Order: sequence, then C-alpha cells, then structure tokens
Amino acid sequence: MTSSLGKHWADLAVIGAYLAIVIVVGMRAAAARTEEGFFLAGRKLGKLYQFFLNFGNACDANGAVSTASVVYQQGISGIWISFQTVFMNPYYWFMATWFRRARLVTNGDLFEDRFASKSLASFYAVYQIGVAIILIGFGNFVGYKVASVLLGHEFGPVPFYVLYTAVVGVYIVSGGLAAAAANQALQGTLIVVFSCLLIPSGLSATGGWHGLARKIPSGMLELFGGTSRSQFTGWAVSAVVLVSLIQMHSVLSQMTILGAARNEFAARFGMTSGTYAKRIMIVLWAFVGLIAIALFNGTSRLADPDTVWGAASNLLLGPGLRGLMVAGILAADMSSLAAQTVTVAGLFVRNLYGHSHPGRSAVQAVGAARIAVVIVLILSVLVATLMSNLKSVMLLILYGNVGFGAAIFMIFHWRRLTAPAVWACVILSLIVGLVVPFGAQLVPSLRTDPQLVRVSTVVQDGKAEIVPLYFDSVDPTGVPTGHGRFNFELFLLKCAGLRVARLSAGGILAAQFFFDGLFPFAVLIGVSHLTRRTAQGRVDQFYGKMKTPVGATPELEQLAMEETVGNPSRFDHLKLFPRSQWEFCRWTREDGLGFLICCAVSGAILGGFWLAVRALA
Repeated sequence: MTSSLGKHWADLAVIGAYLAIVIVVGMRAAAARTEEGFFLAGRKLGKLYQFFLNFGNACDANGAVSTASVVYQQGISGIWISFQTVFMNPYYWFMATWFRRARLVTNGDLFEDRFASKSLASFYAVYQIGVAIILIGFGNFVGYKVASVLLGHEFGPVPFYVLYTAVVGVYIVSGGLAAAAANQALQGTLIVVFSCLLIPSGLSATGGWHGLARKIPSGMLELFGGTSRSQFTGWAVSAVVLVSLIQMHSVLSQMTILGAARNEFAARFGMTSGTYAKRIMIVLWAFVGLIAIALFNGTSRLADPDTVWGAASNLLLGPGLRGLMVAGILAADMSSLAAQTVTVAGLFVRNLYGHSHPGRSAVQAVGAARIAVVIVLILSVLVATLMSNLKSVMLLILYGNVGFGAAIFMIFHWRRLTAPAVWACVILSLIVGLVVPFGAQLVPSLRTDPQLVRVSTVVQDGKAEIVPLYFDSVDPTGVPTGHGRFNFELFLLKCAGLRVARLSAGGILAAQFFFDGLFPFAVLIGVSHLTRRTAQGRVDQFYGKMKTPVGATPELEQLAMEETVGNPSRFDHLKLFPRSQWEFCRWTREDGLGFLICCAVSGAILGGFWLAVRALA
C-alpha cells in the first residue's frame, strides 16, 4: 500500500512518528533561562545521560555510511578509518577529567583562561563555527543520500534538509543541551537498531556466514593491507591513531558535553562507555560493507561507493523497515547535530558576542544563542547542497583540527606554553595540512609538474602496483595530471631527505600522518622558548584549578575553588615531575583501575572483531 507520494504508508508512518516524538520530548525538557542552563544543562547530568550524550554525539550517520563505503572499496582493512579509535579509549579515561576540571563552557574559553587572549578565543570560535556548519551540512548530505535511495528522489534534497534541520531547531531552541539530552535514549536506541538492521537479512541474501566468505575476493579480509594499494597497514593505523588522538582535544563539543557532567566520574564513565558502544557499532558498519561487496560486484558494482548503505537497505529491507532505517539514520545525525549546535551557540555567545557585550544579561545571552542556532542551521542547509564526497569532508575536518588539538593538549600540561606559539602552530598546521594540499588542486601547473605526478612502483605477490606519491590519483593519459589532495607533508619529508620513491600506499599514509601529528608539537615547543611567558599569577591559578577535584556538591565545589584561589600550589606535591614545567600528575587508584579496565575492554572488542573476521577468512 502506497501513499500519494508513492511511498509505502508504513515507512512514512515510522518516520513521522519519530519526528513527532523528538519534538515533543525536546520541548518538554526544562526551559533554559541561564547560560549554564542552556549550554551545560546546569552541570547536572549523571552517568546515564552522559553515556547517551557521548554515544549519540559519537555515532553520526556519517561514520556508518563512510565506514561501509571504504570497506566496500578496500576490504575489511578500510575499517581502520574509524575503528582505530578503539585504541584511544583508555586515554579518554584521563581526558574527560581534564575537560571537566577546566570548569569552562567552550574550548574557546580555554584560550582566555590560560593566556587572557580574546583574539585566540575569537579565532578558535570563528574557525570552529565554520567547521561545525560543514559538519552539520555533511550530516544533512549523508542523511539525504541514504533516504533518497530508500524513499526515492521525488522528495528533493532542499525540502529534506529544511525539514530535518527544522525539527532539530525546534527542540534545541526550546531547551538547549537539556533538550538534546532528553532525546538521547530514543535516538541511541534507534542508532543500535539501524546498525544491526542489515546484518541478518544481508547474511541471508549472501548464503549465510560461509556464503559471504566465498563471495569476498582474496585479500579483502586482511586486517592490515591486503594489496599494495591498501592504505591501512600497521604503521599507517598507528599514525592515524596519533593524529586522531591529538585532534580529539579540539572537537568542539568536548567541553560542552563533559562540562555538563555532575561530577568527574560521570564525565569519565560517560565518555568511555559511550564511545565504546560506538566501537561496537563500527564493527557492525564494517560488516555491512562486506555484505555489500558480496551483493554488488561484477556488472552490479555500484558506481558511487557512498550509496552502499542506501543501496543495501533498499535491496534487503521491506516496507516499514525502510522507514525504520531512515528514522535511525536521522536519529544518528540529530543526536550529534544537537550537541554541535549547542556548542556553536556557546562559542558565538561566549567568545564573539560576549566580547562586545560584556555586561549581557542571562536573557540576552540565551536569546543570542537561540538566534545563533537558527542561523547556523540555515547555513548548514546551504552547505549541504554543495556536498559531493564523504571521504574528502572527513579528511578536511581531521587535518583542520590537529593544530588546535595539539595546542589544547599542551595547555593542559605545559606551563611554558605561550600564546604566540599557539598562533604559530595553528596557522602553520592549517597551511601544511589544508591550504597547500587542497589549494594545489586549483593550480594546473602543480597538477602537471613532472616531479609532483611521480608514482611509486611496489611489487607484491609478484605483481607490480603503481601508487601515486603526491596526489590521491594520477591520470597517465596524455600529460600526466594529479587529482585530489596534494600530499605536501610527503613532499616536505622528501626535501628533508626521506627516500619516498619506493613507499607503498600504507607507507605514504603513515609518513603523512606522523608528520601531521608531530609537526604541531615541534612548533609549539620551539616558538614557546623564543617568546615571553604568560603572567605567572595567571598560570599558577590555571594549573591550581586543573589539579583541584570537582566537588561532590555545588557547595563543596565552591569551597574547594576558594581554597585553590588562595593557595594555587596546594596540589603541587601530586606532580609527576616536581619543579618542572610539566603538569602531569601521579595516578590515583581510580586512574589506574579505570585505565586497566579500559585496556581490557579495548582488548575484548579487538579480539571479538578479529575472531569474527577470522571466521570468514
């Protein structure tokens, strides 16, 4: 039975019910009347809310679609574009504490608190608001890619984007982060549902577990590499983990989500458990990619790998379940979009609007935040109409945050860091990682330069494979021409003496990411030693606060901070390196026990994944 729009009524009913529920739940959340209430839900969120916030924020549909797409193209080793984060979870156990102890609202506030630099805070805010608009537009784009395959292209992209963002706008404008948190249980459940939905029907369609194994080409079940063109070798994965870990400090919603926790343990538990749940989802997404390899091969191979998820859903799911899949995709995007939107509003109010309106009232601040939410959502719709490629956007965001991520890590841990060093790090990292690599595509003389369109010849299993060195691909017909991102990092390493001519695709990726990860720290340390220190009193107060545990109640928190203000060095005996410029502290029993548990969970997830892949091999 179909509706007048040509869609099955069951699909439209499921989607309509989901949209109605999230609007009602969000609007019933407590109305936010203060900055802390709107941006941080009053810092009252316990372990369960923190779990769902972190899970929902981490599990956007972009990750599902891109993971399945890369696995479809490269085999199971493509999972590492997302799954390398399983190695990062033990680190999150500590990182969550740092963000909660900062007692701030946005990452931009860190630059003001540590350096008294409004200009750095404003630059961070402007840059990250731009990134957020791209991310939100990216979510719109991914949602439409899947929905259009399942429901048809009659419902155009712009009406889809407008409806999608309007629903989020209604409940975020109403209740801020509290409204986002109130919807996380439903959205988290739907994320699990949409991640699992294709596995049973996909295995049935491919002849079960053994049938799936027979239909996957040799080499595509190798966890690291498999062919010389596969980028995800062991060294490459290590390099990507390094860069991901660094840029994670600068993810714009970290301070908002973790700062909303009732206490440090809630922040720690929520961040580690929520992101562990995502790691399990990544494994499911990768198996969707493997199922797609079996379903769409030979003459039926998909021309656009980014449509893998939608094409598999359309083939394997019936009426009602297709609507549930669309609702799950929307839930995944909305859960992360909501936190990003609140954070963007916080950056605008705290680090832009607030600088010109220092005496703003709570009513003015919340009003400005709501206006910012509406403007950002409108701009994201415009950006979504320009999107065309999932992988390029993911890489753009990853490279763009490394400089800020390194700076924020050093803010937490190194007293000698200076504001000029942060400026140098951020600007040079953007030039090396974004401006030159993506700008080179626009210069014909660079794309055809004989030295820049060189390739590496790698012999594997007796076969010679050609791998481009400096561009994503090289068209050898006529005048050889490079296409895609220019690997400026590898070019600089070659100029420094690295022999790059025989590198495999994995070696090229490893060299590039190791450079991206280590270069910002070299700039930060070098420039800091050449520039004037930040005022000693400000530095002492900052690190005194960072070593002061968050109080169990607001009253105890106030008393603890008053004592620290009077004696900022009262916890200096906890420093791992006394009388040094480094602010690492000795582990507590909770630190050590939590770290060991996280390592065990990471090992269990990796082991389960390895066993599942081995069962197919």
